[in-house]
Amino acid sequence: MSKAKNKVPFKTRLLTFAIPLFVGLIAAVVVKYYVFTPVHIPNQFMEPTLKIGSTAYFNRLFRSKHLGIGDVVLVRSPLDPNSVLIARIVGKPGDTIYVQKRMVFRNDTLLDPTSFPESSSNEIPMIPPGKTESDDMPKVTVPEKSFFLLADNRELGVDSRTLGVVQESHVIATLW
Repeated sequence: MSKAKNKVPFKTRLLTFAIPLFVGLIAAVVVKYYVFTPVHIPNQFMEPTLKIGSTAYFNRLFRSKHLGIGDVVLVRSPLDPNSVLIARIVGKPGDTIYVQKRMVFRNDTLLDPTSFPESSSNEIPMIPPGKTESDDMPKVTVPEKSFFLLADNRELGVDSRTLGVVQESHVIATLW
């Protein structure tokens, strides 16, 4: 005769399954929305780096002292705290930035043009008000705890040329 098997009660089996599942689900939600933030790209301001309609993931765990020239960041708009924008850092505190004939200069040195990938389609429907085809901008010195940001698609993008320098505290995340 065989011995009777020790039966594990249903409630115990359910708890051993449900508790790890619940903890895993909470951890996934926390990581997705508080560590890596998914952002749907609604416009072509950062094309060709970020394509319209795609999703980019931004890392919220960053230190502003580690942000460098060329980093793509998600920032809260200085004019409207409810809106965010994506742009590339081209100036850090103390830098002098200016644009002449679409060329970006940082501290009187031309920034590498490959840091601003050219859009594959040059079909610009209309140049936004206040911007010219030559894309010139006078010198601006970036104050302490601020950044100067430019969109990759400068004909259409909203960036520091329109908004002014962006304070360090407005940076939400960096592109992962």
